[in-house]
Amino acid sequence: MMNPESNRNKNKEVAVIGGGIIGLCSAYYLHKAGKSVVVIDKGEIGKACSFGNAGYITPSHFVPLAAPGMIQKGLKWMLNPQSPFFVRPSLNLDFLHWLWSFSKRCTQQHTVNTQEAILDINLKSLALYEELHAEDALEFQFYQKGLLMLYKTEKGLKEEAKTVKQANRLGLNAKLLSPNELKRLEPNIDFDVIGAAHYPEDAHIAPYELLSSLRIYLETVGVEFIEQAEVTNFNTGSLQGDDIPANRSGPIKIVSAHYSKGAEKGLISADEFILANGAWSGETGKRLGLKLPVQAGKGISITISNDPNNKCSPTTFDCKTPFILSEAKVAVTPFNNEIRFGGTMELGVLADQERRGISPNRIKGLLKSAGRYLPAFRADNIDQSQFWSGFRPCSPDGLPIIGRCQPYTNLTVSTGHAMMGLSLGPISGKLVSEIITGSTVSVNLGPFDPNRFHSEEKIA
Repeated sequence: MMNPESNRNKNKEVAVIGGGIIGLCSAYYLHKAGKSVVVIDKGEIGKACSFGNAGYITPSHFVPLAAPGMIQKGLKWMLNPQSPFFVRPSLNLDFLHWLWSFSKRCTQQHTVNTQEAILDINLKSLALYEELHAEDALEFQFYQKGLLMLYKTEKGLKEEAKTVKQANRLGLNAKLLSPNELKRLEPNIDFDVIGAAHYPEDAHIAPYELLSSLRIYLETVGVEFIEQAEVTNFNTGSLQGDDIPANRSGPIKIVSAHYSKGAEKGLISADEFILANGAWSGETGKRLGLKLPVQAGKGISITISNDPNNKCSPTTFDCKTPFILSEAKVAVTPFNNEIRFGGTMELGVLADQERRGISPNRIKGLLKSAGRYLPAFRADNIDQSQFWSGFRPCSPDGLPIIGRCQPYTNLTVSTGHAMMGLSLGPISGKLVSEIITGSTVSVNLGPFDPNRFHSEEKIA
């Protein structure tokens, strides 16, 4: 009887595990570097977290998720089922360790130590987006209309003023706007706010438009895609090629990866492996004996018609600039004749969140918040069944995890981007390519080193 795996063997120079924005950008830059690439994804390429997010490219977001006050806010918001931030209780040890590590980093010193690195990598990615948009082979709309942070409270606006001041210190253009100045910038929309901050260097795209274009291009140049296929195991060996037991120390090479695609089984052999499957990277890493501290942060969104000529539109806003309803943590993005409302952060064990689906309370909270800032918003006409959800991969220090991962000599990790996955897609892909080809890397990878959590593993 024929081995079912024998017809599914793939041999490439690089295997990319994960077909979201990080995986596709990695494949793009690796192909440009002359590498043969296969991309494997447990679902449909580009349809996970990359699909329904706000589409922001955000140099303005240089403050890490692990910021001062987040623990206090989280404890307060846990009492409100419609709050924008919710930590689902769990006794899962990995999750508890992540929360402990996160809480340690919610300090002013951590923010000061990391904001320059976060801004630098965002600006580098923005420049790469401009290059990608100029490529004839890729077709996607790129809008550099800036970003508005809207505030209803004096306390919130005062805190944002500090961020604006720090942005200016770091060389980023930003300023506060009064309600009258906001009206001059967006004359056709009424906001019920006391002020705003404007970051004119930010940009936005329609995420799936880019992902679709990347996939079409990559297929035409020979990059192979394997969808609906989950990596189930790895074959490893010493540098001499011998099989090596899991408990042996020293450098290890990944030889191949097994995957299942329905009833079919397959094997991918490659010289290099990229782990870039977002919120699932921690679980995949366990199959290699790794403890990647990545937890899933569920976000939701809904995209509705924003065409004033369409009488079926539940609500329309004639706006050009994306904006965030800051206290409510709701992002609002215009895309041609559509507008997307997205937000919330629900932290918890991934398997539990996948099983539970979208919480009705999260939907109610988002729609209620939108109405508080936007008097013209009509939530009662929105079909709530059309809400989408995705899982952001969150690291405990709020920084991406990018680089070689010990003890493996041919494994590069790119995950943990949280809400900045779309923003950092191009630079993350370019860094992966630079690591594998041995080129000079575009940014200092020290702050993003996957091995930075090893000391905490030993403590735990």
